[in-house]
Amino acid sequence: MNRAEKCHERLKGAVVPLNLCFNDNGTVNDDAVCNYVDWLASEKTPVILLTYGSSEFAWLTDDDLWRLTEKIAKTIDGRSLCVSSTGFWTPRRCREFLQHADAVGVDAVKVQINIFDGPNGDVITAYFDEIEGASDIPLLMWWNPGGFHRTMPPDIRAAFAGIGKRPNVVGIKNDGCPFSDLYALSRDLTGHNCAAVSGGLMSNFLFGQVHGAPAYLCPIAPFRPDIAIELGNQVEAGNTEAALDIIYLYEEPMMAFAQTVNWLVLLKSAVMILGLYPDNRVGSPLKLRATGEEFERIRKFYEELFDLKPVV
Repeated sequence: MNRAEKCHERLKGAVVPLNLCFNDNGTVNDDAVCNYVDWLASEKTPVILLTYGSSEFAWLTDDDLWRLTEKIAKTIDGRSLCVSSTGFWTPRRCREFLQHADAVGVDAVKVQINIFDGPNGDVITAYFDEIEGASDIPLLMWWNPGGFHRTMPPDIRAAFAGIGKRPNVVGIKNDGCPFSDLYALSRDLTGHNCAAVSGGLMSNFLFGQVHGAPAYLCPIAPFRPDIAIELGNQVEAGNTEAALDIIYLYEEPMMAFAQTVNWLVLLKSAVMILGLYPDNRVGSPLKLRATGEEFERIRKFYEELFDLKPVV
């Protein structure tokens, strides 16, 4: 198999969208992030992803992203599939980043075109045309309607279908409708060495995998990779009832609890409980975090449902 085919083969199961640890002054605690990534890789997490939302790119500098991409890739060292992502950059800047990511050992890069400019299918295709040949590093596309569309417009769907046939494009991350858009992408890309990756939930994966979407961003994998891996095994084996049992036992109570606390704070609190992060603040200047009684309420939830305890 060539490089893209090997990457596509590994792009399946649970994806951890990496939540970063921020210092009080807004800088990234690189050491804590690398310790956490090392633990994720040691737990056989299938895919680790630096990405716009969960990794809070809005509060990172370009230098942060360049540096973290290198440190994370070197920490993973092949144990998990390492995927980084671009910023909202010009094609010229994107080409430079692809070359950097390739040089430091990243397995694939998700290309994130500025959604706030409302790009159409022609713009998306032209962007990929301009970054063609910068590196042979495998690429992922990204579908995010950005509030402009309810479902994927036909011209954008056609653009993704065409780009997905290029030999170095191995997948697309879907942040559109978890049903109609995911189904459309799976239908268009299956059989072309290009995987649709669903967002957010185990239940998305249960729906998507049967239609050709082999990977998903998992809300539980960031702190209990073993549960996420077991879910993947059950879905792949066709054991729907066993997979549903996992979803009902773990995911549904977690999503209900998540309505009571900031999502990023909730996930970072889990990493704190593991003993891998010293703080659970978000990157925003608001410095949202959970302390005192609120943190104890979160800790109790994780302990009772997930038996979460320090690993260091």
